[in-house]
Amino acid sequence: MRHLPNILTLGRLALVPCFLWVSTQRMYTAAFVIFVTAAVTDILDGAIARRMNLRSKLGAFLDPAADKTLMVCGFLYYTLAELPRVAIPNWLTFTVFIRDVLMVFFVYLMYTRIQITRFPPSVWGKTSTVLQAVTLACVIAVNAFLPSFYPFAQLLFRLSLLMTLFSGWDYMRRASNLVREQLPAEA
Repeated sequence: MRHLPNILTLGRLALVPCFLWVSTQRMYTAAFVIFVTAAVTDILDGAIARRMNLRSKLGAFLDPAADKTLMVCGFLYYTLAELPRVAIPNWLTFTVFIRDVLMVFFVYLMYTRIQITRFPPSVWGKTSTVLQAVTLACVIAVNAFLPSFYPFAQLLFRLSLLMTLFSGWDYMRRASNLVREQLPAEA
């Protein structure tokens, strides 16, 4: 039982190639089902790990890696592929990727230069990730079985952009505060 969260995370990671394959085969309903299944396993593994106090170093590494792998693959495919109805706009995918790359870069600098070892996700970062996942799910659904959700997808693109930019700004603000706290006060 103590390995269940990690097993769910590994299962989610194993779903990524399946998700990509059915997407490339234009089996968008199956892609939607796989994507939602992966999202549910993400919710479950976190809930189980917290509720039963089954957190592990492996899980702390694997969980965000599985999430990012699924999201990066999904955003890239549903931005670059020729889709029957709607694709994720290039500007949104570019913004999401730039924010994530900058965050990783700054966290790396904070860890290696100032030895800040803990930089937990913020509520805005989590909100941004959820909104990006909902946006991706909506794009898949529009292409699969809900073409009437096209206007909703257009709204989600803009909301995701705003939340991605805001969460990026919030992470930079928090990082700046942490750095200021770590630096010795000038005499």
